[in-house]
Amino acid sequence: MISTLVVMILLIVAVTFRVFIGPTVWDRILGLNLVTTKLIMVIVLIAVMKGQSMLLDIAIVYAMLGFIGVTFLSIYIQNRGD
Repeated sequence: MISTLVVMILLIVAVTFRVFIGPTVWDRILGLNLVTTKLIMVIVLIAVMKGQSMLLDIAIVYAMLGFIGVTFLSIYIQNRGD
């Protein structure tokens, strides 16, 4: 479990470079969505390790906020040219 958590954190760091370096805005949004997904996975792993179901509720709320945020950001960027 600890090794999986370490790998997830390393993947978050690797994807964060894509968010900052991404050649297009869409690459940055995709990287941001991937960071959000990895953070949700880290929260779920911690919840399983500690046996706290409250953290799973936090992960669900974070997933919904991440989805809504990326969706609205994509719509804003797509309609920015109008």
